[in-house]
Amino acid sequence: MAGGSILTLATGLSRILISFFPIGILGTFKLVRGVAWLSQDKQVPSASPDAEEFWKMWCDGERGVRLTHEEAASLVNAPAAPNDGLVSPDGRTAYSWPMPKGWRGRGEQEKPDEDDTYAYAKWEKRQESRIHRAFFWLPNLPPASVRYYHELSPAEQGQVDALRRYWSSLQTFKDRLRVARWLVATLVGIPIILLLLVWATGLERVPLTGRWRLILLTADEEDAISTSLEGPNWFKSVINLLTTPEHPAPPIVPLSDWLERVENDDDTRPIGFVGLWPPPSEYPLKPRARAAARLHAALPGGDRESGTEHLELGPPYNIMIMEAPDKNAFSYGFGGKGAGGIVIFTGLLDDILRRGAPPAEPSPPPQPQGIFASLFSGSPPRPIVAPPMPTHEQTLHLAIVIAHEMAHLLLSHHLETLSHQQVLWPSVVGLSMDLVRAFIWPFTLFLGPTVNDALANIGRVGTEELSNRYGHIGFEFKHEFEADFAALRLLTHAGFDPQAAVDNFADSMASLQEIQSEPEPWWSLFKLWSWMRHPTSEERVEAMRVELERWREVERRAEAD
Repeated sequence: MAGGSILTLATGLSRILISFFPIGILGTFKLVRGVAWLSQDKQVPSASPDAEEFWKMWCDGERGVRLTHEEAASLVNAPAAPNDGLVSPDGRTAYSWPMPKGWRGRGEQEKPDEDDTYAYAKWEKRQESRIHRAFFWLPNLPPASVRYYHELSPAEQGQVDALRRYWSSLQTFKDRLRVARWLVATLVGIPIILLLLVWATGLERVPLTGRWRLILLTADEEDAISTSLEGPNWFKSVINLLTTPEHPAPPIVPLSDWLERVENDDDTRPIGFVGLWPPPSEYPLKPRARAAARLHAALPGGDRESGTEHLELGPPYNIMIMEAPDKNAFSYGFGGKGAGGIVIFTGLLDDILRRGAPPAEPSPPPQPQGIFASLFSGSPPRPIVAPPMPTHEQTLHLAIVIAHEMAHLLLSHHLETLSHQQVLWPSVVGLSMDLVRAFIWPFTLFLGPTVNDALANIGRVGTEELSNRYGHIGFEFKHEFEADFAALRLLTHAGFDPQAAVDNFADSMASLQEIQSEPEPWWSLFKLWSWMRHPTSEERVEAMRVELERWREVERRAEAD
């Protein structure tokens, strides 16, 4: 069964159980009151040493015998006996459990006239139910103790009976309390066990880092998401995500403005890089196997290839340049066949070209012209401005950004946060609000339906607000570090020096609005990422330096061996 299906089952069952919480809370208050009364107000009957010794020897640990429904029915009109007992037709005495004053008030209703058949039958039914719950028989004495019991004086026999009634009822009360606790623990434990099953079926390892993460989407659901974003649908999805009633999406820079030049560019940078090289990862990039799939594969007769259903990781990936002043870039999508890609704003490109750009050469002064030439000539020709030629540092700057965003796609971070937003987070928030309403219901019960309906509406609106504010898809804190580590590997395989990339990082990524705290226009940050916290550039640089040091340590050990 898929993790999402188990979560749906756990959520539905939990909400059914939560609906009984108000009754459970009222019952808990009643039990607490009963325990307090039993420990404070109820006194142990006094007895002589002989009577107490007899009880300890023969009666300690005995429990009262519950009445059957037939026996309870025979006691409806039975005469009362001392000590709140009822005398049955066969001469036995049924005793009541010790209860605080007033607990039996609802059951002891005035007896109606027997001529009123319906009312009398209803009263008998209620009395039978009350007697069945509230009375018990004392068990028979052990046969070996009967002779010693009759040797006691009548007063001591009464003391023994009082001790037996008290301790039997107390033990039964404790048994009922224990059963109630087990019942509550079972009802609470069932959703918890189901939630643990959710974790077990949805857990998987993140490539490269090996972090355990929870994805509550089946392979079919992942395929549907990937298929819905293939081809031109990815571009449409990005435009829809960046479009609001107040602001349209930024215009797209036509492919003819940049793609042809990129494809025809003479890249003289060497492909091979001689220097620090990343060590093999314990968790390489490959189709992601769920924990449940690995369990199936380990069972007798299981498919060893189970877990490879999560298709290709990509590429190819799409790339889109949008005309916007924001110094930002983001990735979006999941899967191969063009179902994922990177969006870059022109503000980022302008900022990269502006940083470290060589000073512009002064234009030559205009040539002097004669009087007649100036009269008959047209406007002076405009100087031809050559397109900017990026330096190696600028190229590395942009490569870091693209590698970082591509790493998010390779590690399927979008899929993880999508699973949390659409499946996990709404269920957790909804259950939490239901639990809060269930706990406060006993206190608001007496305020009437108007107040309770208003509180329910507030809870529903609060749930939607929490989901809208904190349930948006965004990169989590650990995602940024994982993307940085994967980006270092991508840059190294692309021919860049990873150490130079780390040294360049503070001047490149620190300027991106993706990790700045100043508020910017709504579309300066991809709106599905706008409320998520990112680590600081200092934290990320330090983590990457530690990662490079780990590479060096692995290289030194390999050379020593």
